[in-house]
Amino acid sequence: MKTITFALIAFLLLSACSDREQTTPIAATPDSRPNIILIVADDLGYGDLGAFGGEINTPNLDSLANEGVRLTGFHTLSSCSPTRSILLTGVDNHLNGMGTMLEDRLPHHEGLPGYAGVLGDNVVTVARLLQRAGYKTFMSGKWHLGYEDHQTPHARGFEQTFALLNGGGNHFSDDGNNLRNLKSSYRRNGLPTMRPGGFSSDVFTDQLIKNLAAAEDTDQPFFAYLAFTAPHWPLQAPRETITRYLGTYDEGWDAIRERRFLRMKSMGLIPAHTSLPARIAEVPAWDILSTTERKNEARKMAVYAAMVDNLDANVGRLLQYLKDSQQYDNSLIIFMSDNGADPYDRSQRPAYRSFFADKAYDNSLENMGAGNSYTFAGLGWAQVSSVHQSHYKFLPSEGGTRSPTIVRVPVTENSQRQKGETLNGFASILDITPTLLDVADAGDQQNKDLTYKPSGKSMLAYLSGEEPAVYGATEPVSFELFGHGAVYMGPWKAMRLRAPWRDSHWALYNLEQDPSEQKDLAQVEPEILDTMLQAFAEYEVSNGVIAEPADVTAYPSKPNYIELKNNR
Repeated sequence: MKTITFALIAFLLLSACSDREQTTPIAATPDSRPNIILIVADDLGYGDLGAFGGEINTPNLDSLANEGVRLTGFHTLSSCSPTRSILLTGVDNHLNGMGTMLEDRLPHHEGLPGYAGVLGDNVVTVARLLQRAGYKTFMSGKWHLGYEDHQTPHARGFEQTFALLNGGGNHFSDDGNNLRNLKSSYRRNGLPTMRPGGFSSDVFTDQLIKNLAAAEDTDQPFFAYLAFTAPHWPLQAPRETITRYLGTYDEGWDAIRERRFLRMKSMGLIPAHTSLPARIAEVPAWDILSTTERKNEARKMAVYAAMVDNLDANVGRLLQYLKDSQQYDNSLIIFMSDNGADPYDRSQRPAYRSFFADKAYDNSLENMGAGNSYTFAGLGWAQVSSVHQSHYKFLPSEGGTRSPTIVRVPVTENSQRQKGETLNGFASILDITPTLLDVADAGDQQNKDLTYKPSGKSMLAYLSGEEPAVYGATEPVSFELFGHGAVYMGPWKAMRLRAPWRDSHWALYNLEQDPSEQKDLAQVEPEILDTMLQAFAEYEVSNGVIAEPADVTAYPSKPNYIELKNNR
């Protein structure tokens, strides 16, 4: 891989002009390796960005996609902190301590280090490895990998940090997101700190740019991790941004979803033969909702869209800073979501009702989206975000794990990739750390003290076009979370869903022919399924996966719009 890395670095020393024939060099530095910027959205659906067929205004991410490549086959885990644990280590979540989320540990998880719900001391972060390799390291935003001093990002390889330790919170204040976290915990370089005023995405971007600017006079390349909490609930956004989307969603979720689907087809993001699956049974048709219900639902989606719009504007601010400081041309940039859209309206859960009553939130139509409101997008809009994909967050289905991923890797003179190209091959969250280490030529740092080494593969040869895929057609990749499982191999995907979604039987899909996971081929291709199940069994043993007891209900419970409506 070094030949690829060196070719990339050589190109990155040239200006990234729209005209590939122009090759004006930038000033060389003692260390000319590329900067690395990793940007993560929280609960962003696959079809929300303009670059992925959505109607939300995202010009900066769209431009980034047109300069780089779209990865339409990139997969995460189905929930936030387990995804982030793999993202930052390249190590399976059961080995790095995140076999389950801290918030959802059960009695049978006690005493199992792989199920501690925090990032373990037996793994080293990519930030630490890059730091050892001579990179400056920065982090701003959501952490969600531990609350103790030794678990903060500052203790795990990030030199300059502004971190929200919790999994989420109020986007305008330090209010927490439930009775267990009445106040959000913020740390600056490991020490408790006050949260600056303003909207979350603005604050996180401000803090990162401030720290990057303070280190401009160094000759070292940098690794910057910007982890937004948008568009994670509660639905809140600057009022002026919400105003732009008032009326946009009055047609309802059926019309918006179909329009996104057709746009994705026209953009070549999904195969032409793909059919749009029926609306989820638990979601009512838009036209049977009352006028009040339609207004409230349309407002919720307007706020959600405003959160994505604002996120994009902040990505634009960061990119503009890099350009103004003449660091953009020498930067590798990755944007992704940590999982699929969240379908859950928690307003009827007893613990949340108590929390809402204590905070006296005002969820009236005109106030929805303000800092003293607290609402959720819910199941109907989650299906819009997933578009043609099945299911949503917390499940290993495509709607829960396929991320709208953009990578800006400048094209080398020998590259077969074109700007704006769409790459459909399978890759996953396991592959980010190996890719970053490859780009930084930092692979030798892995040999120092890693109990568990990254198990994924570098995507660099795939991104440059030197290789047609990250994985061979017979190489399986497995994941497990909350008792649900998935195995990917070539075009195939085997998936196990626990009750109440399914009875834990394994289904088999050909994602090239059936990206919506509608046709189970388990009985048609039993040999392929057997091969993949053998791979999953080996994965369970080597990664310490434990079987969830049959009497333990799969987390979380199945969302149901109608039940929520009847409880209001």
